[in-house]
Order: sequence, then structure tokens, then C-alpha cells
Amino acid sequence: MQRKGKRKEELPTPTELTLIYLENYRELQRYVKEAVSEPDQIGADRYNISAERAYLRSIRECRAETVILLEHIDKAMQSLKEDVEASGEGYKYDVLEAVYIQGKTYAEVARDTGCGKNSPKKWCRAMIPKLTIKLFGAKALDNGANCAEIEDNLSKTG
Repeated sequence: MQRKGKRKEELPTPTELTLIYLENYRELQRYVKEAVSEPDQIGADRYNISAERAYLRSIRECRAETVILLEHIDKAMQSLKEDVEASGEGYKYDVLEAVYIQGKTYAEVARDTGCGKNSPKKWCRAMIPKLTIKLFGAKALDNGANCAEIEDNLSKTG
């Protein structure tokens, strides 16, 4: 997927991948539940099953990769939740989960929590770099864009 302002050959950064995963989380879950990957899921009389086995194997592999990715995201989310609850910022995690996992809009979250209209987006933006480290480890820190963002934040705080 090509992001605005990127050349074709540039791969998404870990932070961009984290956002892509979050934006598509519910669709990935749906795929795991609904992917047709076994012959008994289709009418055997409608297809030449032997010709379709290679394609079904490919779908099974994609489904397995998706299951692994979702498990990794879920574990990273749980770890993030524990960390931010320990630091007294569990409400920021709750907003991230409401927006990306539950599919609520920022406006819905603001209404439900009684916070300002810009707070949910700001809190999600604060959680995404932390989640990126949990998903990608040191690779997230090697990202030039993340380094520039960290330097910018440091210059603002002194």
C-alpha cells in the first residue's frame, strides 16, 4: 500500500505499519472467521476440488499468517495496557482500543468519556509509538522518522 508522499520503492515504516494494522484490525478478524480454506466449506459438486487444492492451500497459509499477526497484536496491546495502567494513563489505552478494536469514532469516544473533542485523537497518537515498539522491537527505534519525531519532542521539552 503506497502512502501519500512516498515513492513506490519505499516500504512503510514500523509506525505506519502499526497504524495500518490497527486501521484494518476488525477486517483481519473477519477474514480469519470467514476465509474459505477447506474443501468442506464449499459445495464439492460445484468445483473440481483437486484443481482447487493449491488455491485453498494458499488461502490457508494467508489465514495462518493473519492469525499469527492478530495474536501478536493482541499480546502487544495487552502489554501496552498493563504498562499504561501502571503509569496511570489507562484511559489513553481505553481510547485506542475503542477507536481501533471496537470501531468507534473519535466523536463517539469524546461523547462517551466526556473529554474534549481533540483528546481521543491526541491520546491515540500518544499510544501508537509505544505500541509500535511492542510490535517491532528495536526495528521501531531504527526508524528514521521515529528518530526525527523523538528529537523534535526532546527539543520541545528541553
